[in-house]
Amino acid sequence: MQRRHFLAALALLPALPLAAHAARTELNLGIYPGTGKADVLMGDFRAWAMPFAQALGAAMGAKPGLTLFRSIKSIARSMEGGRLDMYLVPPSVAVAALDHRYSPVARVRDQATGVLVRRKGAAVATVALTEKESWLDVMARHTLRRNRQDAVQILNLKTQEEVVLAMQRDFAQAGSLRSKLADELVARGEFETWYALPATPDFTLMASNRFSAAEQDKLGNAAAALSPDVIQSLQKTIHSKVTGFVIDKQADYQLIKQAIREAGY
Repeated sequence: MQRRHFLAALALLPALPLAAHAARTELNLGIYPGTGKADVLMGDFRAWAMPFAQALGAAMGAKPGLTLFRSIKSIARSMEGGRLDMYLVPPSVAVAALDHRYSPVARVRDQATGVLVRRKGAAVATVALTEKESWLDVMARHTLRRNRQDAVQILNLKTQEEVVLAMQRDFAQAGSLRSKLADELVARGEFETWYALPATPDFTLMASNRFSAAEQDKLGNAAAALSPDVIQSLQKTIHSKVTGFVIDKQADYQLIKQAIREAGY
């Protein structure tokens, strides 16, 4: 009799992880808002991003947890350990997430676009880029290589604002900026478009592969159905354009992956 009970208990063991997974009470989301918003105040970030986290949590019947990451290095360490359930990240970080058992469930509707801007008519010796492995960094390096500008010196800074300042003070004659900020700078008259960066998918919502396909679909659908108020609130934390989310599990990140590989990261 005891042996029968023991064997019956063993038969139940494979179901235990699924039961524990079904009983999930928290959904932990990490956000790296990008180089243009990395210095956002924690209180502001939580107020603006929490409606987004709550909408995702509601889809899973779970309480949302929210973590702000201020650098690519810190969020990469978190992904390597599979610490959080989901991440909302810029495209170059989404590529890294793919290598750490996370899958895209939705992305922002608008593509990532950027421009290499230079001082008008200047011979470019130094190019200012944002932090290493950021989208503006890897795509600018890719574009410089494609246009035979390999001899220029690269200066990596933290934010786009620092890139602009470096150009204005002539520490660098060119810099890589997201399109909106580049357009604003060019409109002032001292700078001009040098090279446009290739457009790619932008901020992506990545979900752990611990979730089933049905659960990942549920999270993607929740992101795609967000109200305008939630989108507008989230936009305050993200440096690129966010007008809504679309489900696109087949988005092509190969160009970004190639640019990261070319950069030696």
